[in-house]
Amino acid sequence: MTAIIRKFLSLLFLFVLFIGLVACNKDVVNENGEEKEGKPVKEENVVNVEEAEKLFKDYSTELYTIKDPSNPPTFDEIAENIKVYLTEEQYGAEIANRKFQIPELVSKQINKSIEVQDVKLEEQSKNDDGTIDYLYTTKFKVYDENSSKIYEKEGELTISTTNNELKIDRDWSRGVKIHGLDGGL
Repeated sequence: MTAIIRKFLSLLFLFVLFIGLVACNKDVVNENGEEKEGKPVKEENVVNVEEAEKLFKDYSTELYTIKDPSNPPTFDEIAENIKVYLTEEQYGAEIANRKFQIPELVSKQINKSIEVQDVKLEEQSKNDDGTIDYLYTTKFKVYDENSSKIYEKEGELTISTTNNELKIDRDWSRGVKIHGLDGGL
């Protein structure tokens, strides 16, 4: 009787071991039986770099453009204009970090206007969740009637597709030091 129980337990152990190995297999198999790694970026979510650059330039222009340093747009005005470019999570994070207040404060402190000249994106990776990571360079012109200087700001950006619209899911940079200012943009 004990020999039968041992054989039964041995078979049960081998069965559980087999199921465990199969369940823990990292390879994903598609419908055709071919292996693939992770989830592909969905075709309807494919973003070309020109669309991403346009989104990011429009966002940067709304965020950083200060035409009259004596009467810059307020935090609330900038926040309202920027909302359409960001995911809800990113918008909330930028509100909490008071990012929209920085251009206004910089412009007032140095008494100069700020204008976005250009943005360049370089694709870094397409992620399993359908987002795309980029490195970016933004060129700003900081000027008044007597002087003008171009600054470059580098950072990282993640763009996602939400309800068939491109949205900025993450924007990070170290900022750029502005002449005549302790901080920067």
